[in-house]
Amino acid sequence: MWKLVAGILLVFFIGSTVGAAEEKPEIETRAVEVVREMCTLLSEARSFAVKADEIYDELLDVGVKIQFSNRRTVAVQRPNQAVANVDGDAGHFSLWYNKDTVSAFDKSHNAYTVFGVPEEFDEALDFMASEYDAVMPLADFVRTDCHDVLTGNALFGMYVGIHEVDGVRSHHVAFANDWLEWQLWIDAENDPLPRKIVINYKNEPGEPQYTAVLRAWNLSPDLPEGLFEFEPPDGATKMEAKNFRLPLAREAEEEK
Repeated sequence: MWKLVAGILLVFFIGSTVGAAEEKPEIETRAVEVVREMCTLLSEARSFAVKADEIYDELLDVGVKIQFSNRRTVAVQRPNQAVANVDGDAGHFSLWYNKDTVSAFDKSHNAYTVFGVPEEFDEALDFMASEYDAVMPLADFVRTDCHDVLTGNALFGMYVGIHEVDGVRSHHVAFANDWLEWQLWIDAENDPLPRKIVINYKNEPGEPQYTAVLRAWNLSPDLPEGLFEFEPPDGATKMEAKNFRLPLAREAEEEK
């Protein structure tokens, strides 16, 4: 799992129905309303760009938990185009979603894969999760059903208060179910954009945590022509889609 979290895109798939509990939710209305405002803004944006500084845990085979970090940049153009770049401890990766095709490229090892997906964001993300077990951080913010995904399976929800992220006063909300705990900080001064997210994976060994601070939001970016198109570099090794796992380098070596 954490090789994927460290990797290419930007969703922690809180909306999954797998393992959903039947307890009566205890959720504060204000927490849900703040998330709804954020998701409405994002789902109605025809395009946007954002940078995220990520910190995440990975549990070693010997039981020791190690912390890594990445810088992730993302650009989205609805209805069905996105590009993401990751640079950091996980390596250097890029991903392109262009209508009915996903291309993933490991810059460090000049290896890539290309595979077909549905032509809408929500369906494409669901397809990648079901077919390739690719559950990716932050992609819930791209979904048109963002609000349902972020709150639909919560058994607990709380409006914590106003707290600062990078000097910006933000609504702090917290949610939980039987397998996840997630917190969001949403801008309370300007557009209701997500400023920070923390996820605790309660059912994973060592209960690893993922944190992202989101900066440099732009809801009307100037996206250059060809941004969402991938051309393999000379000499790059192509992987089979079934091996869409990270690190890509290991898979590429196995296929040579």
